[in-house]
Amino acid sequence: MNIWRNSQNGATSAANQGLAAGLLLFLLATVLARADEPYARGRDYDLQHSKIALRFDLDQREVLGDVTHTLTILNDGTAKLAFDSVGLSIQSVAINAKPTKFETTADKLLVNLPSPARAGERFEVEIRYEGKPKKGLYFVLPDKTNPDRAKQIWTQGESEDTRYYLPTYDYPNDRLTTEMIVTVPSNWVTVSNGRLVSVKDAAGGQKVWDWSEALPSSTYLITLVAGEFDEVKDSWRGKPVTYYAPHGKGDRLAVNYNRTPAMIDLFSRKLGVDYPWEKYSQAMVDDFVAGGMENSSATTNTSGSLRHPKLVPEFLTDEDPLISHELGHQWFGDLVTCKDWGNIWLNEGFATYMETLWIEEHYGKEQADYERWEAARGWFGDERIFAKSIVRHDFSGAESDEFDGNSYTKGGWVLYMLRQQLGDEAFYRGLRHYLEANRGKNVVTADFAKAVEEATHANIDEFLGQWVYGAGAPKFDLSYTYDDAKKEVKLAVKQTQKVEGRVGLFRVPVEVEITTASGKKSHHIAVSKAEETFPLPSDGAPLLVLFDRGAKILKAAEFHKDKKEWIYQLKNASDVGDRADATNALGKTKDDADAIAALWEALRGDRFWGVRALAAEALGQIATPAAAKPLLDALDAEEPPWLRGRIISALGNFKENAAINARLEAVAREDKSYRGRAAALQAMAKLKVANAFATLSAAASSDSPDDFLRNAALRAFGQLGDDKAVPLLVEWSAPGKPQETRQASISSLAQLDKSNHEITRRIAGYLNESTFPVRIASVFALGGRGDAEAIPALEGMLKSDDLSIAFAPFIEEQIQRLKKTGDREGTKDKAETKEGASVDQKVVLDRLEKLERVMTEMSERLKTIESRLAQSKN
Repeated sequence: MNIWRNSQNGATSAANQGLAAGLLLFLLATVLARADEPYARGRDYDLQHSKIALRFDLDQREVLGDVTHTLTILNDGTAKLAFDSVGLSIQSVAINAKPTKFETTADKLLVNLPSPARAGERFEVEIRYEGKPKKGLYFVLPDKTNPDRAKQIWTQGESEDTRYYLPTYDYPNDRLTTEMIVTVPSNWVTVSNGRLVSVKDAAGGQKVWDWSEALPSSTYLITLVAGEFDEVKDSWRGKPVTYYAPHGKGDRLAVNYNRTPAMIDLFSRKLGVDYPWEKYSQAMVDDFVAGGMENSSATTNTSGSLRHPKLVPEFLTDEDPLISHELGHQWFGDLVTCKDWGNIWLNEGFATYMETLWIEEHYGKEQADYERWEAARGWFGDERIFAKSIVRHDFSGAESDEFDGNSYTKGGWVLYMLRQQLGDEAFYRGLRHYLEANRGKNVVTADFAKAVEEATHANIDEFLGQWVYGAGAPKFDLSYTYDDAKKEVKLAVKQTQKVEGRVGLFRVPVEVEITTASGKKSHHIAVSKAEETFPLPSDGAPLLVLFDRGAKILKAAEFHKDKKEWIYQLKNASDVGDRADATNALGKTKDDADAIAALWEALRGDRFWGVRALAAEALGQIATPAAAKPLLDALDAEEPPWLRGRIISALGNFKENAAINARLEAVAREDKSYRGRAAALQAMAKLKVANAFATLSAAASSDSPDDFLRNAALRAFGQLGDDKAVPLLVEWSAPGKPQETRQASISSLAQLDKSNHEITRRIAGYLNESTFPVRIASVFALGGRGDAEAIPALEGMLKSDDLSIAFAPFIEEQIQRLKKTGDREGTKDKAETKEGASVDQKVVLDRLEKLERVMTEMSERLKTIESRLAQSKN
């Protein structure tokens, strides 16, 4: 699952997942939120097949169901069968076609067997029921504010929400085949697991669709999408590959999704295991509660991934991170499924790795290296998860708390590091054996270790012990000296991470590259102690010493080098990660002419766009008149939109520069790049340019694909801080306006006129809507607003029983922010920055600024962020 859709910052996928996870996920949740079960249950029966027949009362938003479960008893003496069921009215239960007694609790349906059963006995249990699901199954229908909306019904089972529309065994450690029989209006389309058996006419202008999945999978992967959809058909090796969009958006399908067959081909070839399911469909639905969900053979994604065809060329990797993430799950998560939620990285970390595999193959190694580098930076930015291990069962109580940046970003990094240690051939041989040995099974991490050892004869227990069962990652303090007499470099390495709990010292193999006048030479060392020195031969004084050449280890490093060496590294290092490190270091210099010249040269001439973008950001960080000239000059060059936007954003750091202000206004009004214009609007607001309000107002009234410029302008009003924008933001935040426009307006509205409690109440009112993106935007807006009056509304929302995956941690985080803000205001003990914001406020604003940049470039992954970023699932 991808909790948020992969936003596109030029860098994609893992990078933004890490950022999204770092900004959005995982704090405490109250005991009122139902936590996922951390350990696999014991079972009294094996659920083998479910025949599910569903009808709907659209006016009442009600599901009318009839399910027949075929199951086999596992334990002698079993007298009752327990099915997970929440909020469903059970009409009748029959065992082997004979009515039987049953009882219900708040979360269970308990069915009495005729007599205590023996292991191996087989039963068919038919359950007739109806209900108005709070979650798990969602109705998206026209209303007075959206009268032309395409009608849709869709399900979302992960992690434990299938029970809200289907009484079943709702935990991943069982697998079954399914038949889904759905009765819907005759002009609707349906999508479910497996192959389409038939479509037949029925009375009352209805049709009955019959879907059959012959390969077993877990119940959270059962899916149904039904409604008014456009369809595009494709294929891979004769298997159907289909894409669905809400009616009227069919023209967006091919341009965003037509690389899917190539992805299937790559993954099948690399893994040595062909795509296993009967077909592959991707249905894009409105108001989805995540970025994407990898239901077996039938992924559901947010309709926000249907980027306008005119915008697609401005996003380097388009929707590929989301698409490849969910597709990767068809092997890792569906064909082989984690046994319990504590091992969710076996689903999410592997899917994250598959994202980067596609990026590496299709967009090149440097793009993949860059995304990993950005992902590492985002992961280290979330201190809350550093002390948590990837595999853990100590969930905090927050619903789906386990879907965090460790499961996604760190999990993907772990697999990349294992690939580096084993080598490509052995690594993929290990993955192939893991899939083949566990096909159609539920697994824990030990099963992965066993498969890799059987396939490669490499013991990875120590590797998994520190990276998966242990927590954190190494933080290095590095320096070196050169002894000319001995022709020797002495490399001093300190591990500075705090060793406590599950965070220990790391043992890692490291490549050290030393460059002298005679060339480059690599040395391989093993770091394992808190502090150690490595003597390394060198035929002359080093021009450059690289620790972990190519950034192959998930780490943070403070390397004490002089400016001259950082400049040499930026100009001469072979790998993206090393040149990226150099831009960071040079961006921390003051007004240094040599550093500015080196960054200018990188901005103009580095062979990879991402390093050029980082050079622009470093110049923006220096923010002196001398650093402004390279950025202004770069605007005259023909640059791709994903780079141009970053250059323009960097100009937003230069205060009281008339030339920059004028250039930004011109770009905002007439640049041919939509991303460039959006970035200029944000930069003008950040700098509070004199005529920014008028420029933003003009952009807000303009038309552009997907309202791209309007949304950027509305989002920028919050940063501008001019309360005159309140009426405009109130107008565009109202129900009936486009969803992303409302999100942008709500975010900005919360930042203005903060003494006005009516604004707080208005935004709190949006918490009661059914639309997930608007609700989550309102949650974060209230948290950032700082008005404690919002706490009761957020607490009331937390007590509701309709919160979808990963929602509870978001709410609790904002409640805690508001309580802390109230405490600080009560003591009046706030340290002020020179701009007048408190230190804590400045940190929050910096984080929100990064988030705003990501959101500007989403058609909503912030997403990002499948399954989860982001939970805490593309």
